[in-house]
Amino acid sequence: MATTPTGLREAMTVRDTWQVLADGLHVQRVHLHLDQWRGASVKEAAELGLPQELVPRHLVARPATYPVLDMDLIRAAGMYPWVNVPQQLGHDRPAATPLTVTAADTAKTLTDGLGQDGARPVTAVCEAAAWWVGAFAVIHNKSGRTLGLATLQDTTRLVALGGALRVLRALVETTGEKESTVRAAYCRAVAAAVVAEPEIPELLAQIGGLRLSDLLSTSFPWRGQFTKYESGTGAGQVE
Repeated sequence: MATTPTGLREAMTVRDTWQVLADGLHVQRVHLHLDQWRGASVKEAAELGLPQELVPRHLVARPATYPVLDMDLIRAAGMYPWVNVPQQLGHDRPAATPLTVTAADTAKTLTDGLGQDGARPVTAVCEAAAWWVGAFAVIHNKSGRTLGLATLQDTTRLVALGGALRVLRALVETTGEKESTVRAAYCRAVAAAVVAEPEIPELLAQIGGLRLSDLLSTSFPWRGQFTKYESGTGAGQVE
């Protein structure tokens, strides 16, 4: 399907517009809470209710991969802000965390056998997912709740999978389904999403009420992805 210069499909569905809305709200929230999460990032993990394995300043460090050459595909997937915002707002040099390892493992599984033209943007989107989860995890500290490492790793994996699916779908559309390796990677991602969907309700229960839950619920393709938009909840009005 043809895309516009901004990466949006010419014939957008209602779900496409909801995805654009969700993406925009995530960007808005990160900017609105910029001082908060930057200030919190210099604190110790325990002060923020985070597991000791997660160093706050590392959670918001710039992702390592920023594939300028592959921006056309990332734009076609509607994910330019997703990878650009962490590069613009993140600080320090990239640092490995349990979340970045989870994101890298997710990308590696999905891109096995895929050429670099497809693997690089998928990896970039997955690594950016770790940053977004980390940023919202740092923002949550005023809630007074604690977050478990496994919960944050699972959230990172599913958010990364959701982003990777969007890039792989755009790649399939770009190649016209002619490349068998591209089709295989996309099918692996779809299958992984189907298998992972039953995890969503329990994860949302663990992070419910935090902005992290909105990031997960709208980034991963599941049956409840845009329920609140469909019901007219008016998400984002508080901000």
